[in-house]
Amino acid sequence: MKKLLALVMAIMLALSFASFASAEDLEYCEFDWYIGSNPPTDLQIVNDALNEYILPILNAKVNITYMTSADWVEKMGTMLTSGDDIGIVGFGSQSKSDYVIESQRGAFYPLTDLFAEYAPGTYALFSEAVWEGMKINGEIYGIPSLKDNGYFISCIYNADMIEEMGINIEDYQHSNFRELEDLFYEVKEWRDENYPEMAEYPIVMYNNLIYPYNFAFETFLNDSYLAVANIDGIMDLAGYDSNTIVNFYDTPEFLEFCLQKQRFVADGIALYDETDKAELRKAANGACFFTGWGYTNMQEHIYSEAWTSKMMMADVIWTETNNYFSAGTAISANCKNPERALMFLELVNTDPFVATLMRFGVEGIHWMKTEDGDMTFDFEGSRNADVGNRGYYYWYNAPVGNLTIVNAPKSLVGEDNIMMKNMMKYNAECIVPAHLGFVFDTAPVVNEVAACTSIVLEYQEDLVNGRCASPEEVEAIVAEFREKLAANGAAEIVAEVQRQVDAWMAAK
Repeated sequence: MKKLLALVMAIMLALSFASFASAEDLEYCEFDWYIGSNPPTDLQIVNDALNEYILPILNAKVNITYMTSADWVEKMGTMLTSGDDIGIVGFGSQSKSDYVIESQRGAFYPLTDLFAEYAPGTYALFSEAVWEGMKINGEIYGIPSLKDNGYFISCIYNADMIEEMGINIEDYQHSNFRELEDLFYEVKEWRDENYPEMAEYPIVMYNNLIYPYNFAFETFLNDSYLAVANIDGIMDLAGYDSNTIVNFYDTPEFLEFCLQKQRFVADGIALYDETDKAELRKAANGACFFTGWGYTNMQEHIYSEAWTSKMMMADVIWTETNNYFSAGTAISANCKNPERALMFLELVNTDPFVATLMRFGVEGIHWMKTEDGDMTFDFEGSRNADVGNRGYYYWYNAPVGNLTIVNAPKSLVGEDNIMMKNMMKYNAECIVPAHLGFVFDTAPVVNEVAACTSIVLEYQEDLVNGRCASPEEVEAIVAEFREKLAANGAAEIVAEVQRQVDAWMAAK
């Protein structure tokens, strides 16, 4: 399968550039590439190696700039609106540019008509449904990164503790973390009885995200759940079909979730604040359960050498529009050489040499092949041997592009590249919601969205982290939360999303 994939990619790559007799037919050019990650020590070494590779193919060079999140937020908005040619630009959660907003305001170059000639292999990586989902006002402005493009949610657990306890973890198959309450209490009771010195430890260490750890639905306002819709095949919210827009905070499920979180904290199942508590992950008989997002293969000792880590996947895997907007690359609207920039992105997304270079650096400098063909960073002169001071090491490096063609060590991807194989399998199995590609225009209710988002920020964190003193306090605060949302236009937001969804569905 690995050889077949490599052959397919090679054919795609050959076809991509078949129309050019040689790089000499192309006028020399240079362009920039901005990536949202901390700048590495050996960036220039990697940049030089990349240019040495692409120059004979494209007669072009790329100048890479890594930017911290803080710098990106401070500078990139101005750069995109300056009218300057800034070449290739990342978007998403690490590269802090919002794909929808920047596309709508004309910051990115339209790619729809360029793929067939300049990047057919990249286009072939995704289904037509995904490309439809990437369209903003009828045009594709960005290339999503091929990686874990669905919510692959797993429960990572201390396998040594579970084995010593003698329970069958498979008996606790689940769709979300809310359904594991009985397991958490059972293991907590056993752990505290057998290792009383650990009783002060929580049994669960995880980020109390409503979504996607605990609920699966479409959300049209990112991290506030003022307007959501059920997904056929999951239906986490009782009484609603998948085309009805709902204020999640007004549902019985939200209240019950908040009550569960308060119960977990009161009973020592979880902490209400995990700040500076990383050491709790390391103890052999400390916390037992952890959230996993995007894992398709589990390392043997992900958090600590003191215990063996395994995972069990949730029994539903789904995706939605935000998954494709969360990491990717676009070409700036004022790029002087958009076709050549897209040809370069074809290499980024289809050429294993480029994909590997952008994650692990230069062979012989940052990594080498062992006798059995595995990748190692530990050799004489390696600039990646010191784990705390690596010259160039970015795993996943999601803002860069296609992860599935990267050559990586077995310690990361497992035997026979099982991580990548599972990733592609899970991507293909994702439940797709009814409104993949719908983008909500907030303009008609911009004031209501701003007001209600502020209220969500005021209440949500304490409620979902279990910081209330009692169930009665939870119920009182949720009631107060709902009243404030109602007074500030939550119903108007729901109605406007419903109107736009209905119009979008009718136009399909």
